[in-house]
Amino acid sequence: MWKDAVDTDNSYSILSSLCEASDESESACDFIHRAFVILRPVTVMLGLLLSLPLTMMIMGVKYLDECPKQPNIPIYLLVGGCFGSIKVILVLCQQIRNLKDDDDEELSDEDELLTMTKMANIGLNIFLCIWFIFGNYWLFGIWLPYFRPPLLEPKNWCDKSVFTFTFWHLIVCHILIGSAFTIVCSFCCCFTCIKCIKDPEKG
Repeated sequence: MWKDAVDTDNSYSILSSLCEASDESESACDFIHRAFVILRPVTVMLGLLLSLPLTMMIMGVKYLDECPKQPNIPIYLLVGGCFGSIKVILVLCQQIRNLKDDDDEELSDEDELLTMTKMANIGLNIFLCIWFIFGNYWLFGIWLPYFRPPLLEPKNWCDKSVFTFTFWHLIVCHILIGSAFTIVCSFCCCFTCIKCIKDPEKG
């Protein structure tokens, strides 16, 4: 009984916070940013996502010379894992800072640092998008390779482990991108609906 009451209060609190964020937001993008801050499990999810780029780095180092058919595949994993880790850490730090700043009403003098962080995020986003496209091109460009060196073509092969890992990594990334796009669209619809409901009430 008490558990149901707590769950109801939490749900009501989240909905109230989203409605308040909608009133304070200047645009749909601002509302999406505030919504991600309110939904604190996102921080936990980001922490779990950090394991993906770390695993990419390990696989890239371990199989660096094990794909002569397309040697860029292990390099893709290594470089993508390094910059992906930096990206997740930056977003995670920003989420933690936002959660801590919820109770602080004083304005901080960290505008220059925040600007540098935003610029770094934009640069990382652009690089990772381009790198992701290259990863798809390199992997699917050799579909499907030999997993052991052929007798007459000793360099026409790619280790099965690194090839399979890269394939599923790309599939997971496509799923995550699709999920993020769906969530953003849902927030935009939510923002629009709340505004439509609030405007007649004000009128």
